Amino acid sequence: MQAFLLAGFVTLATAALPDKAMLKSIFIDGSGTKVPNILTQAQIDSIDRELMIEFDYPAFAMGSAMPSPFNDTCGQSAISCPAYKFNVMPGMNVSTIGVRDYAMTSASDYMTAVGPTITFTMTAGKKYTFMMVDGFSGADYWAAGMVAPVKQNLHYSVLNMDQSSGLSAALKTAYRGPASQVVATPSIYFFMVWEHTENAIQPGPTFENSANSLFTTQNWIQEASANAQLVAINYFKAYGNVYSRADLLSGALAWSAETCTAAGFSSTDKMCMPSMPTVTTTTSTGATDGTTTTVAATTGAVTNGGSVTSPELSLIFGIAVAITIARK
Repeated sequence: MQAFLLAGFVTLATAALPDKAMLKSIFIDGSGTKVPNILTQAQIDSIDRELMIEFDYPAFAMGSAMPSPFNDTCGQSAISCPAYKFNVMPGMNVSTIGVRDYAMTSASDYMTAVGPTITFTMTAGKKYTFMMVDGFSGADYWAAGMVAPVKQNLHYSVLNMDQSSGLSAALKTAYRGPASQVVATPSIYFFMVWEHTENAIQPGPTFENSANSLFTTQNWIQEASANAQLVAINYFKAYGNVYSRADLLSGALAWSAETCTAAGFSSTDKMCMPSMPTVTTTTSTGATDGTTTTVAATTGAVTNGGSVTSPELSLIFGIAVAITIARK
């Protein structure tokens, strides 16, 4: 009997062109966002290319050895997460730790900026504008207090990239990660690429100020470039945790950081996401030729908070296929 391994591989999945029916459900119907009609059907229909977002991050640490406010874990023990590398799949679940904007490996680099590598295809003669927007969620937290009138939140933008100059370094360096403090319901953060022929104009304070009720994706892009066409989108769903609170306390939004008690942080909150996938295998034997096929399918798992696999391609990392042919 001879056995031959014809193929055996495991890869991290790359970004996929999002399902447009799902995009309609989220960004028009408002399934999972604070408000509906973030996008229009015509804008969804014009999407024609992938938006690649790769996180390649060092290990994470938070606790008494870190400077304030990252030494306060709200009564939990020290938190540590391993280094990881993954590509965003449309609709995947993450945590604010997993997509943070500080290295947070040690006290010496805790405020060192980190960000994802963002890439997309550009066409000669066209201009491209990028936006990252927080669509919030339906959680009660977003309907109370000073954030009640806010519909969406602009994290950052990069205007007027073109094929001749290439992708701007600001796509990585200007990144501002999620800081939602809501642990039970993830906020939807979406990344968009808009194509236009003339230079986009930086919107004025009325449209640029993300902490008011006037900012929406539609208002902003109309102010920037009335003829811009949406050509790429990617998004993830981010769960908050105790890191989110510390992140807010470290910056200009310290006023919005909740107390540990009010936020209800727990050691069971989703922390180190995504983790390496767990693998389950199934085996089938061909009825006529004796071929045995073993398929190892990965399921995204988290260090805290359970599985993050969902019907929306949440944290699907890849498929490993091994085929063994047995011959007499």
